[in-house]
Amino acid sequence: MKRRIVTGIVSATTAMVLAVSGTAQPARAAIPWPQIAVAVVSYLYGGSGGGSDLERAKQEIIAAVESSKQEILNHIDAIAAADVEACTEAAVTKIAQIDSMPGSLLGPFVNGAVDCAALSNAYLNAVQDPRAADNIGKLMGVIYSIAMVAFAKYGLTTTDLLNGLIRGYENLVTKLAPACRDDTIREYDSMGRLVTVEITHTCVAYNGDSASGTEIYYLGRPTKTINRDQINKNATRNTSRWTAQESLPTLIQLRP
Repeated sequence: MKRRIVTGIVSATTAMVLAVSGTAQPARAAIPWPQIAVAVVSYLYGGSGGGSDLERAKQEIIAAVESSKQEILNHIDAIAAADVEACTEAAVTKIAQIDSMPGSLLGPFVNGAVDCAALSNAYLNAVQDPRAADNIGKLMGVIYSIAMVAFAKYGLTTTDLLNGLIRGYENLVTKLAPACRDDTIREYDSMGRLVTVEITHTCVAYNGDSASGTEIYYLGRPTKTINRDQINKNATRNTSRWTAQESLPTLIQLRP
């Protein structure tokens, strides 16, 4: 007869998956706004001929904002900090007019966009509620894209802004890490010898989404393996943590 023993081990998992993403290609339609940062940074740091393509970067962020403005504004309304909410709404509202701004307006707009990027990171650092972190995380790509395009148009380097976005996304990966556990089933033969071990790894994100996989060992040898990091990542597929993990490899690669 076989005996089955089940044990549970709970762990908090914060592993980061670095899956290399390709450089954004010219878009026929607006890029989904949560993923806009990769496209903007790709054009600013790896445009045609290997140099900066500010015009394409500007077109991408404006198209992304204009195609989903109400959805973006809905997320802005959910920001608890009034200063971050106000500066984000101002940046989103004004970016489409950046080419027609006289110098007297462009300067304050640039300063406001850059300050807003810093405020969004500070807000992410401060919040403890994962829903609040997720909400600002979804907006950070837009906020930093606007700031980088505005700074580049003003003739200034955007490296510090890119570093700020990378830090924010790395923070997001940690803050929104799912709770993971291993459930183990052991099967023994009639002599009491261990024959089969099944370990099911399950991760659950704050929003209730989950992902799991089972690895199997027969007589101590693996017959089925799993990728725990991918399970960890898949559990947060409907959060801004997924976007951060998808974006970070390209952003880090493009950083000067």
